[in-house]
Amino acid sequence: MTDPARPSRRAFVGLGSGALLLGVLGERGARADGARDLFDRIAAARMPVRTMRGPFTQTRTIGLLSTDVRSRGTLTLVRPDRLMWELAPPDDVTFFIGPDGLAYRSAHGQGRLPASAGPVADSLQDLHALLGGDLASLGRRWSVRVLRDDATGAEIDASSRAADTPPAGATPRAMRLALAPDLVRPTHATLEEGPRDRTTIDFGEIVVNGPVDERALRGAP
Repeated sequence: MTDPARPSRRAFVGLGSGALLLGVLGERGARADGARDLFDRIAAARMPVRTMRGPFTQTRTIGLLSTDVRSRGTLTLVRPDRLMWELAPPDDVTFFIGPDGLAYRSAHGQGRLPASAGPVADSLQDLHALLGGDLASLGRRWSVRVLRDDATGAEIDASSRAADTPPAGATPRAMRLALAPDLVRPTHATLEEGPRDRTTIDFGEIVVNGPVDERALRGAP
């Protein structure tokens, strides 16, 4: 029986999209001089960043159903260790990522997943590291190559190190992430979960170091 207090499958699709960003970089790629230089510049660009907030639009392509699921939401990040991923109705669920793990709140209930609770929690920790943390911490699960690094920004392609096919909705097989020229603001991401299943996310105007109600990020259940 489905627990009515838990987010819907569609909501976790949104979480997986959020997982878009889940852990895109890897230690193996960082060994290349070009990648290491890029990672160093991203780390330097993030140093003065305290907050990031802005909208996104995501499209989930489900091959089995031959349909697309579109959602809108808002990303809020507070360094060093908090991220809030809000999905607007009909998803209507907010995910909180922090040092204590993952929590969610929706119109149907709320819950918590500790930081040690498997691949979903791992992926969400990777998401936070990717957006605003230490990229080198992601090397256990991802290998990476740099697709673009020029005046227009940077683009990174990553593949899972998992030997077996990852569970759907937990850890993606491959991802791409594009950053703006400031190497701080994400502009686009693609998450591939299978041959015909993928999520694309387009970010709107991301505001850096703007006002953020940090109490909201601590308002998780």
